[in-house]
Amino acid sequence: MKEKMFILATALVVAGSLSLAYAADIDNGKALFESPTFGGGTTGKTCKSCHPGGEGLSKDLFDCEKITIMGMEKNRVEEVVNVCIENPMGGSAIDTEGEEMQDLVAYMKTLVDKKAKKKTRRKIEGC
Repeated sequence: MKEKMFILATALVVAGSLSLAYAADIDNGKALFESPTFGGGTTGKTCKSCHPGGEGLSKDLFDCEKITIMGMEKNRVEEVVNVCIENPMGGSAIDTEGEEMQDLVAYMKTLVDKKAKKKTRRKIEGC
């Protein structure tokens, strides 16, 4: 009986911890992308200032092992975001594992997806 209770208790703890996982908020990511004060920005620039409509962003950005930005090599898109926050935006790096970063990266992926859909060829009737 004690063994069954232990197994049940363990299962509940595991299930509870899984439900605490953070789901990215794309709307908040969009707000951050367009905010001149994101990351404590001081220059008035936003992510959107340099990347309107996702310009300069590609699927490779999320899949590459090494990314070169402004002469610096980074390993993850989150590190690239912090380079942009610190340099063009004049702010301070944010937590690469934090909710704001997850929200922003989720929104950036939607921009890449929209660009990919625009590039797909349409079937021309009669050919």
